[in-house]
Amino acid sequence: MRFARHTVPAAALVAALTAAPVSADPAIGFGVSFAFGGGGPEAGIGLRVFSDDQRDETVASIGVDYMFKSRRVRPTLGAARLGDNLYIGLDIGYDFSAGSVDFGISGGAVNTKNPAAAAAPLGGGGGGGA
Repeated sequence: MRFARHTVPAAALVAALTAAPVSADPAIGFGVSFAFGGGGPEAGIGLRVFSDDQRDETVASIGVDYMFKSRRVRPTLGAARLGDNLYIGLDIGYDFSAGSVDFGISGGAVNTKNPAAAAAPLGGGGGGGA
């Protein structure tokens, strides 16, 4: 039954990776992570994919961390606030070896874009004076 316990988190990870936002440009970030769970606090490095690349937005994230103390790979789902080529995020991670969930905070670098300018109305605007 050990296989069945890992099937649900793996399926959720695959579903989240394949669900692409329709109108947003995803962004990739790299940074440091701190996880808090059953084994105590732990630091690592992480890679995140964000649902959008617009600066000053709160976005969804999916990622993976390498945790130094336990030497494990930690898949994550979370949310992040994008700033000027920086991010800070909160996430939920999974420990395959222990079969447990932990919580974390992360921050690092990401290539963000300025918020989109308001779209100009289509058409010529114009005249109407009598």
